[in-house]
Amino acid sequence: MINFIRQKYLFLFFKVNSFFSKNIEKKFLTLTNNDICVSKRIKLSHIRYFIPNKFIPSRTYFILKGKWSKKKKSINTYKKYNINYNSVFQIFKKKINYKKSDEYKRKLYDLKKYGVTARGHKDKEELNIYFKNLNKLYKQMKISGYKSQKKLNHKIGDEIGVFIGSNGELIKAEDKYGGTHRYAIARILKLRDVYISVKGIDLSFIKKHIFKDMKSNDNELVLKNKIKFFLKNYD
Repeated sequence: MINFIRQKYLFLFFKVNSFFSKNIEKKFLTLTNNDICVSKRIKLSHIRYFIPNKFIPSRTYFILKGKWSKKKKSINTYKKYNINYNSVFQIFKKKINYKKSDEYKRKLYDLKKYGVTARGHKDKEELNIYFKNLNKLYKQMKISGYKSQKKLNHKIGDEIGVFIGSNGELIKAEDKYGGTHRYAIARILKLRDVYISVKGIDLSFIKKHIFKDMKSNDNELVLKNKIKFFLKNYD
């Protein structure tokens, strides 16, 4: 009889807990990644994966549903997927002139076809200045290492953009999330540490590590603070 009651209790507890968990998910799935702005220093070697942009389920929301993180790829294959990343290696590893790099050629093509590049360059002169500044960045990082955007008085959220997958792994965003060129330079220079900004977390991971400690009446501010505290201490 006691075992029967205990089983019923555990079954009821599981049901209530499951219902609560689903409600929490529904309540906070629209949290935007602009609401979470945490910059932190990590070892460069901790970024072992990247994910093509097409597999990222949302560029707006911070909590990401589905099996998107299963689409991650080894960071060693990154150059095959992104010309901006690969071009940094062409310029600073293979020592080719920046005007012969794939990124320069693509931006020059966009300039001729659309009158402006994706980064807003409106003429060839502006485009050349962009690549000359990239050379300055390389020299600065070679001397001083990777400095945070805060230290450089730049936008804090513009560190190397990463996601946290279902198993807690750090996944570099392919592009358009910040830091692609800086990340490439850091790898070429074999820097020990870099700064990242987390752009999204897999739903199953956040359920396991954050939702489980929340109460039914917790609001979005409580969740934001819990996420920020977790990320600052997560390695």
